[in-house]
Amino acid sequence: SHSVGAHLPPIKVIIADGEKNEDVVIKVSDEGGGIPRSHMPRIFSYLFTTATPAFDAGSSIFSSAGDHDRESPLAGLGYGLPISRTYARYFGGDLNIMSM
Repeated sequence: SHSVGAHLPPIKVIIADGEKNEDVVIKVSDEGGGIPRSHMPRIFSYLFTTATPAFDAGSSIFSSAGDHDRESPLAGLGYGLPISRTYARYFGGDLNIMSM
């Protein structure tokens, strides 16, 4: 998880041919701290997150006027990786995570 205003590591994206002609491989990497090995079995479970909540309990998730510089109130709810993997598989692909 990152605090507001924290410097995030640079991201590298590589798009390459896969083993078969019709395959495409997209690799996204950064030089961040990685995911702890103890979390790896759960990263594709809905609602699992390591992020701190973007909003306080009891407050509205909808931003008020002029509150546009906050992080997304829906970030870190544990839906991003599971949904991304579901879409990838629906279209005949897959999503794999390697934390180093």
